[in-house]
Amino acid sequence: MKLLILEDQVILRKLISRQTGFFSRQATQIDEFSDPAEALRSAAETSYDLIITDIGMPGMSGIDFIKNLSAIGCRASLLIISGYDSRTLHTIADMAHGQGIASVHFLCKPYSIDQFLQRLNAVFSDMEQRGAALAVDPLQLWQDCSAGPLSLEFKPVLGLAQRQVRGMQVAGIQLPHGFLTLDAVLYRKLSVNPQLPVLILEMVMERLVQILVSIPQPWRQGVLFSLYLDASCLAHENLFDRYSALLRQHGLSTGQIGFLLADGLHDGCSPVCFENIAKLKYFGFPLLADQVGEGRLTVSNLLRLPLDGLRLSSVTLQQLALQPQDVAALLQCCGLQQDRLIISHVDGEVELEAITAAGYEQCAVSGEQIALQLGVDELSSYLEQQQTAGLPTSQTGGAMSDDMQGVNHVGRDGKTENTGR
Repeated sequence: MKLLILEDQVILRKLISRQTGFFSRQATQIDEFSDPAEALRSAAETSYDLIITDIGMPGMSGIDFIKNLSAIGCRASLLIISGYDSRTLHTIADMAHGQGIASVHFLCKPYSIDQFLQRLNAVFSDMEQRGAALAVDPLQLWQDCSAGPLSLEFKPVLGLAQRQVRGMQVAGIQLPHGFLTLDAVLYRKLSVNPQLPVLILEMVMERLVQILVSIPQPWRQGVLFSLYLDASCLAHENLFDRYSALLRQHGLSTGQIGFLLADGLHDGCSPVCFENIAKLKYFGFPLLADQVGEGRLTVSNLLRLPLDGLRLSSVTLQQLALQPQDVAALLQCCGLQQDRLIISHVDGEVELEAITAAGYEQCAVSGEQIALQLGVDELSSYLEQQQTAGLPTSQTGGAMSDDMQGVNHVGRDGKTENTGR
């Protein structure tokens, strides 16, 4: 993996280089620069995987450096490390996204080694997911999905305080060639064929209904199953008419399945998109805003869409330095209470401790630090364990258990182990 580090302070540059090389998941070649013009020339000649840059530098600002990276066609992942405040860096990251750089992360100086490692791991995970998404062959995907029952995988969503199960997000599909994440990146990749996103969505929906029917109703009582939805899918007529009829046919409630929307709706969208949002609510499907602060939902969308919940990642909470009162104000604007907030990507002890200390007692959380991803074969036993353990399940929180001593992680063998947190 080839990395470029641009930092005019030599001691800090050497420190970043050493730490990046040490914590990298692959063997690395690292090129260091103090002059933005020299770094730009190297970026034009070398295909870098990751570029780490400061913003405040003599000669050429980091902002101009990023714009020039885009101009020369560089599509490396970008990690901005700067002394600017988090909101300014978020604005610069949005600019970089707008310039065509798909993966942008940032870190505020001064920072701890734990914060650096967390951000670096987020960058590497993003790079790996992008690599998998870019490798998708739409025709091969269609053939794989059509070959037999889809092997869906799920991310548990648990209440923060007592870890009772509140929901299950359809995370992706296990295919012969590897795991395929069902998210905004994939749907944008599939949109080269306008029919393909909605066809994949419908196959996932049909398989999800089959899975729900196979699970005894008491085990899934109050558990919201959610799957990703985007504007390309919303542009198809009678989408939720079909889904509502499908659920009625199998005796399921529309309130059992919710949709995660990360795409913004604007005046340029087809009127069918807005019609489908209205029908979604008419038929009783919950609608959740996904990737708030990261995705393409605008403030106008958040204020006007009939939302039943919000998803914020722990990374966004930290990058924007959002305080509980900020999040409460955002929820209030959307007409929601804290129990309708899901904090995702809680993948480390640092994030978990920060969320707990911030007072988000009523919210829900998901991530590797909370509960591992589940395959179809593990889903029923996991839900049964939650019920037999006496943990009530509720879409909106419900009653909570007094046991706060451990987090249950369910492994691939279906066994449950307690991490003793």
